[in-house]
Amino acid sequence: MTTKKDTSNTLISIMRGEFIAEESNRKYVPFLLMIVFLVLVNISSSFQAEKLLKQSISLEKEVADLRLVYITTKSDLMSMYRRSVIENIVNDQGLKTSLTPPIIIEK
Repeated sequence: MTTKKDTSNTLISIMRGEFIAEESNRKYVPFLLMIVFLVLVNISSSFQAEKLLKQSISLEKEVADLRLVYITTKSDLMSMYRRSVIENIVNDQGLKTSLTPPIIIEK
């Protein structure tokens, strides 16, 4: 059974790099390099995912803002197309609303 001192010596040995320097452990170097590479890829992937999440949140906020602008603009245009507003605009140009209804021509 390993004792606490043996475990701490092994951990310190690995941290100092003595583990790799031993001749019997050199066959594990490519495996360790592959593990380090995979860890780096995992870290890079998580940062990329976080970046995409932030971008997605900002785009959702922008869509919500644009929707509010759309609703406001649509409301303004609907109020501009009312007959009373059009009559006021036309009166400024000197035109008046006809008081006689249009005549329907039938064949």
